[in-house]
Amino acid sequence: MRSEIHQAPRMWLVLAMAGLAGWAVAQPPTEKPASEPVLRTQLQYTSPIGTYQAYKDQPVQSWREANDRVGQIGGWRAYAKEAQTGKAAEPATNTPSSDPHAGHHGGGKP
Repeated sequence: MRSEIHQAPRMWLVLAMAGLAGWAVAQPPTEKPASEPVLRTQLQYTSPIGTYQAYKDQPVQSWREANDRVGQIGGWRAYAKEAQTGKAAEPATNTPSSDPHAGHHGGGKP
């Protein structure tokens, strides 16, 4: 028991020294840091939501007229080109024949 009594002050001394060492490490540096580099360009942020266009209802039209328009402008390929270029598809210059079945395969009856 006597050795425990003599070790207690030593233990407190060690803990006090460790605490002071930690306090000394936590002190800010005494010399001034080097000046920060100057940015030569100015950063700019553009929000992608800024160009958002809300959905707008389109006028209702006859499905036959819509299908005829798709045929006149060149089908799905015209819409794919429109999506790539951003320009609206225009109707083709040639007009469809008056016979709606003229483009079908098979010819006449044997």
